[in-house]
Amino acid sequence: MIWSRREITNSILSIGMLFLVFNLQAQEKIDNTPIVVPESNQYNWITQELPLWGATVKFPGETEYKEKEIFTDKGIIVQKSMIWSDYMDKLSLDASYNKLSEVINIKNEKKLIDPIAQRIAIAYGGYPILGAGIENLQGIREYLLEVKTLKGALLKAKIFAQGNQVLVLSALVAPQDSEAMKQAIFFMKQITFNPLPGEIVIENSTSTSSFSDLKWEALSIENFQLSFPRLPITQHKTLDINGQYFPFYEWYVVNGIEQKTYMLALNPLSNFNEMEVDKIIAKGIETTLQTTEGSLIQQKTMDYFKYPLEEIIFKTEQQYFRVRYFCDGQYLYQLLVSGKEGSIYEPDANRFMDGLRWSE
Repeated sequence: MIWSRREITNSILSIGMLFLVFNLQAQEKIDNTPIVVPESNQYNWITQELPLWGATVKFPGETEYKEKEIFTDKGIIVQKSMIWSDYMDKLSLDASYNKLSEVINIKNEKKLIDPIAQRIAIAYGGYPILGAGIENLQGIREYLLEVKTLKGALLKAKIFAQGNQVLVLSALVAPQDSEAMKQAIFFMKQITFNPLPGEIVIENSTSTSSFSDLKWEALSIENFQLSFPRLPITQHKTLDINGQYFPFYEWYVVNGIEQKTYMLALNPLSNFNEMEVDKIIAKGIETTLQTTEGSLIQQKTMDYFKYPLEEIIFKTEQQYFRVRYFCDGQYLYQLLVSGKEGSIYEPDANRFMDGLRWSE
């Protein structure tokens, strides 16, 4: 299956945004964040990209793509699926997605999610046990579902919904098969989301609409420090590309009310075959614009302390970006603010973009 360019680029900000595909982990306290390599995965499965929210999920092997029509309260819609099954029918894995009849919120989630659970239960001949929805770090609603079939098999599923889209991961496990159950649990846990910065709006009535009243937090990383409007989410990952491992590191904060994102990303220069810094930066800018289908508004060369940098301003269909690229001889740095037009020049954006300090 080959996804359209727009489906992929609207979902994931691949290499041009410094490889942002990985698990999201919130930090409760950050005094000093060491750069580490995470433990290897239990299973050596392949990663499949999905055209929703920059999602990726792991399968044991190549998947089969299917489309089918399903009935909703708004009529017939198309559901797309990627399916994998083992040859002994002990484990079947499925990632299915389709549009909802309306944009989901807390008030209508029961009306929209219950029919999905019922439809799955009918398909497998069992009774659905649906958990209450929670909101994950990316502002996507998440629900747990179990269905015990008449034949004694167990279907475990996760339902994800945001906007007018829904994604269902499901694993059908043969009775009394402990290894198949372990693989099913691994499949459910390995999904990751990487929306474009500022793309997901987190609904929270208690959230402040401005960061001006919040205490800025200084994040210390090795020999430099950067202040964020609040403690950032930390993401470190080692990416396997054709058997070679490429580490990258990222810290970001999202203000869902203002649809504004602040991000710092580091990519070790050892990841690049090219050693000339200006060519590395130029390639990063070029790839960023290509993968996001962004329109370049402005590019200028600046002096950032002792390190020259390039700053670009560009826009996509959803937001505006202000990004700085520069190197210190060890890392390629990327400082980014994204949001609505004009917001990338506000005082808090300037404070973040100018706030990097070195201890040496």
